[in-house]
Amino acid sequence: MNRRITKFLIIANYSKKGAVEAANRVLEYIEDKGLEAKISISDEDIKDGLIREDLIKDAECAIVLGGDGTLIRAVHTIRKHPIPMVGVNFGTIGFLTDVDIEDTQSMIDRLIEGDYETEERMLLSGTVRGVMEERMIALNDIVVARSDALRLIALRISLNGQFFDEYEADGVIVSTPTGSTGYNLSAGGPVVNPKTSLLVITPISPFAMAKKSIVFDADDKVEIELMEKRKDQDDGALVSFDGYENIQLQVGDVVDIRRSKHTVTLLRFSDMNFYERLRSKIRN
Repeated sequence: MNRRITKFLIIANYSKKGAVEAANRVLEYIEDKGLEAKISISDEDIKDGLIREDLIKDAECAIVLGGDGTLIRAVHTIRKHPIPMVGVNFGTIGFLTDVDIEDTQSMIDRLIEGDYETEERMLLSGTVRGVMEERMIALNDIVVARSDALRLIALRISLNGQFFDEYEADGVIVSTPTGSTGYNLSAGGPVVNPKTSLLVITPISPFAMAKKSIVFDADDKVEIELMEKRKDQDDGALVSFDGYENIQLQVGDVVDIRRSKHTVTLLRFSDMNFYERLRSKIRN
């Protein structure tokens, strides 16, 4: 039996139909049991990219109502207070969100009793040398992509300080196992069990068709340099951290990516394992 949870933070995606109403029902259900809960349902609850201190202080668990994107955003907004998280699915795929909306009350009862499983997910840590003062995290992926919709960019990839390859492509995805079912999958990359520890590098629409995804050790350090392609071409690009934080890049900028020392703890209730979930989601 795990720790009994009695103090909750409820996070809802206000753009999802019914999510705010459901969040208020969750709040009422928890408070009716004599327990503590606070709620975040608007952008006003986020300050400088982080959830307000008064909302997250003392919380033992975050209940996130939305889709996978809502949970990923929540990972970023509570990164200074890495509490366990559980996702309630209002989305369409729901690889990260484990609970259907109709099962929310029984989920809360199980949290209160300590009847749940935990799952640790690795994070990426990334920065742009000389541009960013703070390293950013990513649960799914760090993507370097063109900012011009019509032109390829040139990227030099180094591993552990040594040259590895060069790509002319729309960009490149560095994915965690969690993110393998996201943009990586759409770009033709492999699906990876999220409990593993590794990195997947997948080029996006590479000019050379032989360029494929490659799997690396989780502790490999990846450097991606934006190179000049042609003198008369605007080689602008951007780096995106889970699609949540986007930083503009110039030729010569180097994105440094490595495994984060932090992880994300997801709380699980379903008896369905990853492969069963994968089969059901992809079939739908």
